[in-house]
Amino acid sequence: MKHFSKPLSLYEIDLLHYTSVASDKEYFVDALILKALDENGDKVYERNDKEKLLKLDKSKLEKMYFEMFDNELS
Repeated sequence: MKHFSKPLSLYEIDLLHYTSVASDKEYFVDALILKALDENGDKVYERNDKEKLLKLDKSKLEKMYFEMFDNELS
């Protein structure tokens, strides 16, 4: 599945920096939960997906994170 996103707001940037303090991996997961959309603009992940996402390799999460922001929806 290809990930999309809308641009991060200043509030969302602050939120991610204050809530994802454990690791880069957790930051990527929290950002995906907060911002990942499908091609129709619907949310892909919910809070209850966090544990499942944390089981993925950091490199996979990082790729998903950057893909999401490379495909911004307006």
